[in-house]
Amino acid sequence: MSAQKDPARYPFAGTRYLLSHPKLLSGVICYVIIGIIFALAALIILLAAALKPHAEAFGGEVLGWLLGTIAVFVEAFIIAMIFMKLMVSKAQEQLFVSVMKLEGCWNDGWEEPTMLSNLICCCNTTLLLQMVTLPINLLPVVGTMLYVALNAPLASWDLMSLYYDSIGMNEVEQKRKVVGKGCEKINPNTFFGDAHFRFGMSATFVELVPLLGPTLFTLGNACAAALWSCDIEKEKKRGEEERGLTGAV
Repeated sequence: MSAQKDPARYPFAGTRYLLSHPKLLSGVICYVIIGIIFALAALIILLAAALKPHAEAFGGEVLGWLLGTIAVFVEAFIIAMIFMKLMVSKAQEQLFVSVMKLEGCWNDGWEEPTMLSNLICCCNTTLLLQMVTLPINLLPVVGTMLYVALNAPLASWDLMSLYYDSIGMNEVEQKRKVVGKGCEKINPNTFFGDAHFRFGMSATFVELVPLLGPTLFTLGNACAAALWSCDIEKEKKRGEEERGLTGAV
């Protein structure tokens, strides 16, 4: 991996890249729109069908209706997050491959990534961790930084699995490369200095931006993973060329 570029910069570069290539955005925006429509539909249906039963289950009266409303919103939020994850994952797959091809770094012998299948393994863990740690984010500054740090390793794995799946790296190798390395020790050299951790922190942080985070920046993170993967591939080729020249001498 490139030692000259800070991985934390890729999420910002990815969003700039996406905005500078409108065709990329127009090709995947339908997935985001479908996700938003489904989220609103889930909320409306639950309010219409489940609010009264929930309120009665909590004993009725004012407090019961209040608790029932909160429960319905929580349920709608969870359902919406899961469905949005499905839609966004599909959009990210498409963006990743498109950017790699535009940059001339896609190998025709690779298999196109399938993040939807990863929801069964690493991505479902990512989503669960995000839901469990989300209340921490309500604490100003400290809570947000803690939330970002806790989610960084799995967020990096979630995104870079697009590349690792394409080159045929199995799940165990991916976990050892990304999560295992990032969680060995909490010190500046092996944790906060880890490339995948820094990439994951930056990617998680930009996704917290209201409105733009779950939409634009989430899609931009797929471009970020592609740009980092391109740099990895370019560095590999340079290394092979240097070894070839050395061997020739």
